[in-house]
Amino acid sequence: MRRLIKYLTMADGGENVGIPSGDEEEVIRYYFKCGYEYSAIVQFLEKFHNIKISIRTLKNRLQQYELRRRMPTYDLNTVRDKILRELSGPGSSGGYRNMWHTLRMENIQVPRHVVESLMRELDPAGCEERKSRRLRRRRYFSTGPNHTWHVDGYDKLKPYGFPIHGCIDGWSRKILWLKVSNSNNHPDIIANFFLDTVTELGGGPLKVRTDRGTENGVMAAMQCTIRNCVDAHKYGTSPANQRIEGWWSFLRRNRSGWWMDFFKNLIEQEIFSPGNELQQECLWACFAQLIQNDLNLVKNNWNTHSIRKSRYDTISGKPDELFFLPERHGGTENLLVHVSNDQVESLRENLTFFEEKSEQEEYFEYLGATLELDVPSTCEEALQLYRNLMRFAEQ
Repeated sequence: MRRLIKYLTMADGGENVGIPSGDEEEVIRYYFKCGYEYSAIVQFLEKFHNIKISIRTLKNRLQQYELRRRMPTYDLNTVRDKILRELSGPGSSGGYRNMWHTLRMENIQVPRHVVESLMRELDPAGCEERKSRRLRRRRYFSTGPNHTWHVDGYDKLKPYGFPIHGCIDGWSRKILWLKVSNSNNHPDIIANFFLDTVTELGGGPLKVRTDRGTENGVMAAMQCTIRNCVDAHKYGTSPANQRIEGWWSFLRRNRSGWWMDFFKNLIEQEIFSPGNELQQECLWACFAQLIQNDLNLVKNNWNTHSIRKSRYDTISGKPDELFFLPERHGGTENLLVHVSNDQVESLRENLTFFEEKSEQEEYFEYLGATLELDVPSTCEEALQLYRNLMRFAEQ
């Protein structure tokens, strides 16, 4: 049985830079469910997995694995149940295209018009609300992936104890990291996120763009050290950091807005008080991993969804494909600045901050281990866990 003690100490899990590992069947299944064109799948296989096959062979493999996009077989009741489950949580903020892609990532192949119809039936008010919203776009220029990484913190959930930090590649719009932590304004925490991604990719960008917050100082110094160039990092105002700021708007509309309303309701019902340190730690113990799992889902869905053509100076395509196969879309290749593991570890040695567990956090871990409480997988389960832990803590 999975215990709360394991839940409280486990890593994020499920995070990667977008390249799967496994045998031929596993990677083909992954790229297929992400919705890539056959020509892109063939390029991914050759470029990153040393598997060279033709499109004809790929089609034979898909037939062998019983994977198909035309006339897919699906159970309407299963689709309806999955949509209802998403609509009961933060997934209710997204549109039918986002819902369709979420289903596809769960290996549920269903025509998009069916999802649209079910969304209109099951959530008519939400459909009208999303339809009325508009996004103003600004002009942006970049030559290819890893030309500029845009980094910023997101504070909308910070009053409830869940600050978020993220990074987006400017050209491909691929989300490189999206993390919830106890703090998004400590320089060493942000630098660790940066170094983890540099390690995964084997290098860093030509330039990093941030606002003037003090939390960005260590990462800025590391970036300039890696490039051996003082212009490798650029400060600016938050509104001017348009790529990540624009994406935060997307997150607010499609996910975090639901969480904000959820926690506000807890405050109004006097279940949670932001000024109560014990309640704050308990809320973190019950919801932190659930929120991180949700961020992982948002990140993976975004990186594999299709960005449509527009009249603005943006490149259409899937962010992962744009990032890893820029040659398919006219982007400049090989902008990634190579960084060895030794260099990364040398930089990491300069970090002195280590998050220490508070007495309250250790106490809730003890309660979880003693009571053998299960890991919550839904908001309802997490809220019930919060009530149970607070009941024991206040005795």
